[in-house]
Amino acid sequence: MLEKLLINRINHHMYKNELLTESQNTFRSQKSKIDAAMEENIIETELQKLIIFVMTALDVKGSFNAAWWPSILKSLKDAEYPRNLYFLTKGHFIQRTAALNTNNISIERRVTKGCPQGSCCGPRFWNLLYNSIFILQFTSHTKVIAFADDLIILTK
Repeated sequence: MLEKLLINRINHHMYKNELLTESQNTFRSQKSKIDAAMEENIIETELQKLIIFVMTALDVKGSFNAAWWPSILKSLKDAEYPRNLYFLTKGHFIQRTAALNTNNISIERRVTKGCPQGSCCGPRFWNLLYNSIFILQFTSHTKVIAFADDLIILTK
């Protein structure tokens, strides 16, 4: 319940302050893989104009498992989220463990990074991480398109 309340407040701040760019189709309401694919029609348009461009496609392997908590917290701080959300999120990351129970074996390990897949927080924390790519100052000839853990960068 607390995770759901936390994410609702993070979402509210994110949308109220328009912190996500239109090219970020990742884990957003009213956005889908189709929206990302429609943006990829830019490629066809450029090819028809016989314009030369470079396309880099990246698939972030183990994206949720590798989500680095200090970067998520830095993103919250940089985007001037309210202090209470920052500290609540920081508390969310403290002393987390993962457990594996099978037959007679039980293993528990401390977790220091990652967002549990299937949690309500994971996708929004991933957006916070990805958003740092969209705020980079690219040339006017560069377009970045994202969906989930896929990233396409087009440069003329």
